[in-house]
Amino acid sequence: MCSTEVLSSYIKKLSHPLKEIRERSLQLLLAKLQLGWEFEDELANTRKLLESLLAWFHAHEPTLQQEALTLLLLTIKTKSGNYIAKELGIKEILLTLDKAKMKIVPEAMETYYDVIDTLRFLSTIESEISIVPQLSLQSLGSSESEGSSSSGYYNLGPNFQSSKEPSESNNDIEANRRNTCQSTDGVKVLLFPWVDLCVSDSKTMLLVEDALKLLKSTRRCCRFIRDVFLRDFPAEIFLNRPAIVKSLITIADGGNTGRPEEALQVLLSITQALRARILQLSSLELIHEAVKSTTDYRDSTDRVNLELEQLRDGSNDLQIEEDGLAALKQIPAPIYALDTLLAVLTIMARNVALVEPDNLSDCLNLKEINISLILVENQVSLLMDCIEDTFWCIEHKSKTLRDIAHKSCMVMRLLGDLLMKYKKLFLDDLSKNHYRVAWLRLVACAERLLHWARDSAMPPSTLVVALQSAQLDPALEMLYPELSMKISASLQNSRTQVDQEYKTKYRELQKLYASMDDAAQFMKNKNSCRDSKTVLILIKNSLPVLELHLRETYLNDVCTVLLKKTKYFDMNDEDWSISRHIALNLMANSIEWVQGKFYRLMADMVRSVLVGDEMTQTDNEKCLTLLCDVGLLTEICCHGLSSTLKEVEASASDIMLYLLRGRLVLSEACWWRLLASLLPVLPLLQVYAAHDTQLGLAICKSLQPDIAECMGVSMTEVTMGLVRLLFVKCPAVQMDAAHLLCRLLDDERYLPPKESLRTDVLMTALGRLEPQDFNVDSSTPVTKHPQTTGLIQILDVLKQDLVLDELGEDFLTRSSLVPFVEPSLRRSTLQQLSVMLRQVELHDTFLNCDGLRIIVAILRISMLVDDYLAFPECAISCVSIINSVCFMSRHALAKINDLTALLLRVILVFPANESAVLMSSQILSLIAWSGFALQELDASRRRIPALPHSVTERTNLPFIVNSYWKTSCNAEHSSMEWLLSNEEWRSAIRVRWWCAFEGSTRVLRDAPIPPAPLSLRPTSKDLAALRAACPCFSSAKALMNLENATSHRQVNDALNTLESYTHLLQLSSVNIREFGSLPWQHMRRFLHAPPASSRDTTLLVTLLNFIISYINNIPDNGTSIAWIKTYFIGNDASVISLLSRNELYLEQTPQESIEVTQLHIHIVKVLLKCVVILEYHNDYDSNRLESLVRILLTCLQKIDLKNFHMLGYLNELVRCIRYSLNSRYCKLSEDTLVQSMTVLTTTLAGCAAGGGRKGQSCRLDALLALLALLRQIHEERIPVQRWSELWSSEVVNTVVLCAKGARADLRAAALNVMAALACHTQLLPQLLQAIPVESLALYAADIFSEDHEANVVRTAAATLLTTLSARVSPHTDIVETGILNTLKDTQFLDNCLNILVDLCNEKEYKNVLEPNLPLSLLERRSELEVRSQKCGDVHVSPSLITFRGRPPPTAALVSATAEVLYNVSSFARCPIQEWNDRGLYRLLFRCTSWSNGTTSENQRIQRASCRALYAATAHKCVRETLATTTDCLHNLLLTITPFDEDTCTAESLSTRVQALLFLGSLLADRTAGDNTWRLLREAFGGGFFHSLLQCLDCDDIDIQLASLYCLTQVAQSAANKKYPDRTKDTSRVVFWDSLKFPYPSRTARQGAGDSGRDDCQPEYMVEEICKALIQFYIKLSSEKKTMSGQDEHWTSVCSCLSSILSISPSARMYGVHRQLPCVLLATLQAARDRLSLHGSAEGLRNAAQNPILKTVYWVLTTMTCQMVDCPTAKEAFAEDNIAISLNRLWPWCMLTDQLRAAIVYLLFVFSNDCPKAWAAMSNCVSGRCLVIEICTLTSREAALQSRPRPDMLLLLCLKTLRHVVMHHQCRAIILKSDVLQCMYKLRVRERTAGGTGAAGIEWAKLCEAAARHADGAQALLSLRPLLTAPPVRAKLLPALAHVAKHRRTAVLQSSDILDLLSGTLLAGDMAEIVSAARAVWALAANNHKAKLLLRSAGVAAAVQSALQRVQMTQRDSATNRAMQILMYTNNVLQAS
Repeated sequence: MCSTEVLSSYIKKLSHPLKEIRERSLQLLLAKLQLGWEFEDELANTRKLLESLLAWFHAHEPTLQQEALTLLLLTIKTKSGNYIAKELGIKEILLTLDKAKMKIVPEAMETYYDVIDTLRFLSTIESEISIVPQLSLQSLGSSESEGSSSSGYYNLGPNFQSSKEPSESNNDIEANRRNTCQSTDGVKVLLFPWVDLCVSDSKTMLLVEDALKLLKSTRRCCRFIRDVFLRDFPAEIFLNRPAIVKSLITIADGGNTGRPEEALQVLLSITQALRARILQLSSLELIHEAVKSTTDYRDSTDRVNLELEQLRDGSNDLQIEEDGLAALKQIPAPIYALDTLLAVLTIMARNVALVEPDNLSDCLNLKEINISLILVENQVSLLMDCIEDTFWCIEHKSKTLRDIAHKSCMVMRLLGDLLMKYKKLFLDDLSKNHYRVAWLRLVACAERLLHWARDSAMPPSTLVVALQSAQLDPALEMLYPELSMKISASLQNSRTQVDQEYKTKYRELQKLYASMDDAAQFMKNKNSCRDSKTVLILIKNSLPVLELHLRETYLNDVCTVLLKKTKYFDMNDEDWSISRHIALNLMANSIEWVQGKFYRLMADMVRSVLVGDEMTQTDNEKCLTLLCDVGLLTEICCHGLSSTLKEVEASASDIMLYLLRGRLVLSEACWWRLLASLLPVLPLLQVYAAHDTQLGLAICKSLQPDIAECMGVSMTEVTMGLVRLLFVKCPAVQMDAAHLLCRLLDDERYLPPKESLRTDVLMTALGRLEPQDFNVDSSTPVTKHPQTTGLIQILDVLKQDLVLDELGEDFLTRSSLVPFVEPSLRRSTLQQLSVMLRQVELHDTFLNCDGLRIIVAILRISMLVDDYLAFPECAISCVSIINSVCFMSRHALAKINDLTALLLRVILVFPANESAVLMSSQILSLIAWSGFALQELDASRRRIPALPHSVTERTNLPFIVNSYWKTSCNAEHSSMEWLLSNEEWRSAIRVRWWCAFEGSTRVLRDAPIPPAPLSLRPTSKDLAALRAACPCFSSAKALMNLENATSHRQVNDALNTLESYTHLLQLSSVNIREFGSLPWQHMRRFLHAPPASSRDTTLLVTLLNFIISYINNIPDNGTSIAWIKTYFIGNDASVISLLSRNELYLEQTPQESIEVTQLHIHIVKVLLKCVVILEYHNDYDSNRLESLVRILLTCLQKIDLKNFHMLGYLNELVRCIRYSLNSRYCKLSEDTLVQSMTVLTTTLAGCAAGGGRKGQSCRLDALLALLALLRQIHEERIPVQRWSELWSSEVVNTVVLCAKGARADLRAAALNVMAALACHTQLLPQLLQAIPVESLALYAADIFSEDHEANVVRTAAATLLTTLSARVSPHTDIVETGILNTLKDTQFLDNCLNILVDLCNEKEYKNVLEPNLPLSLLERRSELEVRSQKCGDVHVSPSLITFRGRPPPTAALVSATAEVLYNVSSFARCPIQEWNDRGLYRLLFRCTSWSNGTTSENQRIQRASCRALYAATAHKCVRETLATTTDCLHNLLLTITPFDEDTCTAESLSTRVQALLFLGSLLADRTAGDNTWRLLREAFGGGFFHSLLQCLDCDDIDIQLASLYCLTQVAQSAANKKYPDRTKDTSRVVFWDSLKFPYPSRTARQGAGDSGRDDCQPEYMVEEICKALIQFYIKLSSEKKTMSGQDEHWTSVCSCLSSILSISPSARMYGVHRQLPCVLLATLQAARDRLSLHGSAEGLRNAAQNPILKTVYWVLTTMTCQMVDCPTAKEAFAEDNIAISLNRLWPWCMLTDQLRAAIVYLLFVFSNDCPKAWAAMSNCVSGRCLVIEICTLTSREAALQSRPRPDMLLLLCLKTLRHVVMHHQCRAIILKSDVLQCMYKLRVRERTAGGTGAAGIEWAKLCEAAARHADGAQALLSLRPLLTAPPVRAKLLPALAHVAKHRRTAVLQSSDILDLLSGTLLAGDMAEIVSAARAVWALAANNHKAKLLLRSAGVAAAVQSALQRVQMTQRDSATNRAMQILMYTNNVLQAS
């Protein structure tokens, strides 16, 4: 069975019904193919396989997805698979795979995308040959089929498809997002999006391309591209179709024998447009998917194309042929930038080579050089925008990337060469400043390129060398410090092979520069600075400058500070260390005169201290602290005393001489400090001992015992010093030293005896010595293996005769007479030890085992007289041992005080033993200079000692020694000579020193040359280079040249020079104010003189170009651009008059007219810049701007919209008008508004005739200008009739047509204009007629629902929807329903949810610009062009997908969406419930805390979201949903925090208003209130309430009302807290009352207008709030607006104040403290007085709407809240006669139910437990008493209770009467009234058992309260029938008990009452039994007769029965109480 049959069988089984067989077949088939089996080219099997694999994913859960996709990918890549895929249709295959995408598991996703990539790769190219017909193959594997399968087949590879098949479907956009092309790392922009053109636009492109080839039309065509084409068309069109760019580069390079200026200008404009285009494509507002252009005006005449045809050759036979490979000809953006850079740099390099050409026309003029430089800068910026620096870190696999890298290197190499040439040219001719400017600007570009390519080793060395040269230029560091630092960083960080020598040299140069600065600072501040550390550091750092500053003055100043002024400083150890470092540097300086000078001055200082005035001795001694340093004295002894300079040697000798003699002069402290420093250097000083010098004699005398003792030198040191003198080369000194030593050795215990202590013996022994190496027995062979154990044993033997002293520090001999060790044993042991120690390896062991101390002790013992006789030669062995270890243990030996004496004794005892004498002398000399002995290697690599050179030169040492310190170690290496080896470095040093010495400003103004060597004095060339680099100086010079110019060329050159320097200002550190103060008024004469010729026109255009460049590059600081504003939009703006003149001079030719138009364009450009600048100033008159607008409108009216040459002027004018109308200074009159709209609508309808994209820029500006006009019309409420006729159908159609334009900003502007027009009903018909759908709502909703539309367009559509929904009124149900249906049909809710979800997800959006073609396909251009020539139908379709993924919504879109929701939520039929269930409002709530944008964006979203939510919270379902969103509520409270009142903007206040309103509305829900208070208690309390206080303090009314509303809701929510048992929870109120006010800064504003105690500062937050509200209330009440009309503000204050007072006891107490009752009463009295003017209350109509009565209501409510549980407030009101006002207001309050309830509730609260209130209410005022009025009102309400009405007012009246009934006068009034009787009548009328309602209960309580008094009991007893009436008798039993107490006889005589009591006792409940028992007890107590009557009436029996019944019931508190009373009553009744 062949492989084909096997594979065929497996393919068939892929469709088997059994799953297991299908899976096994798939696995086997894939395995066979992976093992190398191949498909034969058999189409039938391949088709079957593809169909089976596609059907594989039809299952619900496909298995083996990875294997199936892998097999599908392998199949498609075969020839037959490629063929069959095209036959089946790639589109259908993609659709099938797209439907199965959701089933793909994540593991197989990558393979899935590979399949999609391959299929899309096949679909990019269209070819007729790939249209594959269906095949009907009858025989598998036949030769015919094989032939048919291979015939005509081409392996075209990927991205090919049928030319008749679309390249992609709209359904596959999401798939394309991932698979179009993966971006290359490091490449941000490679290919710009493909711009699809209509026929008209394509023709325009071709005509421009042809016109550029003709010399006569080049200039006109370039201006058309720059002024018109680039405005209307996206800049990337020039890269999509690069023929124009190539032509421009050719023209610039001199290809058409013309000037390159215009071509360079166009290239510059294209580059700038491309950079702006990148920003647009990166803007989240403008990102959208590109669409194919469908707009084409075939019926209209394209005047632009007609004119271009005339420019071309006059013929119109241009045929547009479709180029199928046009997409392959596009240029990648980086390649364009690099190609243009190469071309421009080549042109500039050629211009450099032609400095002295034969033909001046071959050279670039100054203007062309400026343009070239700007172009280079912009091209470099474009390159950086497109390619990241990480590009150099990746492997460049593709040809395009390699081209980019290669051309980048070419550019850098060419730029480096150009920099060196420009620098050389300027240095050769210093008058050519433009070369210097060009060099500076190109250096900045070079630095950017090197920094960009820092990770690559490819940047050429020429660029690095050029930047190194620039780094040395002093002008960069002085005038361009930031650029200099960047250059240094780039050179340091680059991976190029930078010369290491250069780096080291540059570091030294930087150190020298720093020294220069410090030196200059020291010289300036040497007399004023009192900071010791600062002065010393400056001196220390400035010392290298001594080689430049060849003046003794500087050194004198340094020495003065160092040697004299230090005594005035407060110096610490660190300061002295710096001082000594300076002194050492000066002492070892390489300049001889510096050394001599400093030593001399230092000697003078020492002399002055020692010989100076005794009065200042203490202060002078401080100067000697400098010398109290070992290092300093070492330098003097080693190098000063041995200096070859006589002056130095003499001064050093004087210094040391004075120091040695200072003991008798200096104070104790000073001398001991000095001696501590002298002792370590005495070994160095004592070598200068001699008998013929003063210093030598002084040294010798200092060692005499008596003098040494006076000096404080120890005897040990004296002995050591004398030993040193034994080795000096002066015999006399040696003899004296030997004599003194012999005297010191006189001791009877030791040898030698006194008679042997002879000087001659010692000198003779030492004199015979010859210098030898250490250890003279070193020739003895050494064993290879150290004998450590034997050494230890030997030391143990030697220790037998020794013991440790008491301190354990040294060994002593034993006291026994007989030694433990035999003499022979000790001698042999010591000899053996001396031999062993010749092995260096044993030295460490010897020393570690205390061998040194043992040997010294034995040596000491052996010198004793007694011991010597027993051990005569042990001393020699000991000396040999010590000599062996001497060098290693030299410091330990030096610490043994008597070792010197022992060694001298050995020499004197054994003077003939040369070996012993040599070893002893070696030891002596080594320990004498042990502190300075080192070990070095000699020429034969042997270790030998080394001593300072001064010691070796002045002593005779007994051993061979090397010398060190031949030169001072403190001498710093000077790099000056190295730095001065090159002229470039010399120039940098001398200029830098000049600037540091005199200051850069003075240097530019002819400062004197500083002192320096001749080669380092600045030259004229240095000064010229510095001045040429200074923008201020050179600009001033250019201005002078401009003023003195006598020809047009001179003026042009001066202007071009000025323009070039303006570009340098952004790089330089020049003061902008200084630059702006230059004499720019020299421009005035050119601006005011009208051009008289074409040359004048050209000059004026050049001047205007300079002004534009000046504005672009100079930061506006208020004065720098003032002269421009004056000459163009100020009082001296005569240049604008040129706009009104089309002919400037006689017999003006057409060409000159075109130049005049260019002049007009430039004037308008400057005007536009000035208008933009105005936005940053506050000093412009709106009337002047209106005049400017009128001038511009007049110019616009004069323009012929059909004139080809006026199109650029038209664009500039409309744009200037747009910015002027949108300026904040634009306040136009009504006539000007109408005129502006007339002109602009005409322009909008008339421009852009011809079709395509032409005119879109003009239309955009016109639309934005019209939008500004409509906005101002709306603000000023100008009637629509004035201007509606201007919006004809043609204009409206144009607006609607713009809404479908190719530019997103144009579409958005058109929609915004439509939204503005939709506000006016008169314009709706035109809008409806222009749109293609039936309604504007549908039109806007369709645009809003487009996911791939730009955010700015969707925002505009939402704005239009907002406008339409705002027009809906409650009476237009049809329109409302239509909008809701439209929103539903267009899935508006889903779109809103998607927008809000995308915003809340906070995903990072990577704005990747997708290439429109795969890079691999672009590189196959040559191959495909050849194939196209053969086949003729190959077509490449670029992708229209621009970005990868949908961008997140912007703040504007979200806020616009929220505004729509706000309006729609107000619809009566709005599906709020449905929207809420879908989670819309939750998402909107989450948006309120969005904080990922700027502050403005965050506030915008929060403001709109809170506004929409505030409207939605009117619905309970929304409140309940939002109340549970705790995290959002938390974030909302985070935004309501204290703010800075000074920096707070109107937008932030508006945002806070909406947030407060929303929070207040949300608090109506109990859950929201609970969560809010929980958060306030946890974290936000103080900040939240302080924020509310700040809002109350603001002047804005909206924020005040919002804060009042929120505060009211917060207070009400605090009162709503209840416990589970429904009782009131006061925890929130307690928290609020206890919250302290944490911001005492408000004290400055407290107590305004108050005095005395009122000025106190509240301690708690609630008091502060209460204080603010009271002040508010007083302020608003004083304005008396509340009496004339309803004041919402005042009402809100009252509501808020009432809410807080009602819940907070602290607020009520603080209100009393702030005399709030008096304020309220004053307002109430004012209202009473105003009402009295109306006459009687009966005559007042419409009382419910009366503002005065509204005021009375709120005052009464506030009073009531003030008195709740506040006796102090009640008493204050009573004392202030509130009853009088209430009495007089009573008739008015009875007019409305609201006022009636308010005044009764006030009296109820007022009368509660307040005796003063009772008395006040009983008083009669004007025949009216409040108690009587309450009684009357009670009777009235009781009479009306039979009607269905609430009884709340009646209840309040009864409760009030119950409060006051305790007062006797009030009780008398009540009893006289018919209150009790009316209630009786009411109860009788009802006659039902259930008639005892709430009113009855309160009436019963009133009766009980009245019955407590005798008169009340009597009155109640008169209602005897009522007492026994069934409805009320049970409730009146408590009152009956009181009646029985006061009217016992009457009750006992009333049988019905007794029957009532008996019946109650027998059948009543517990409460009734208790009341009845109390009544019985009251009757029977102490009344025997009453007992009898009660018994006879059966009451006693009833009591017993009740007692028995109660005893049988279950016990509780009520039962126990009843039983107690019954038992007591029964006992009373039973008693006789």
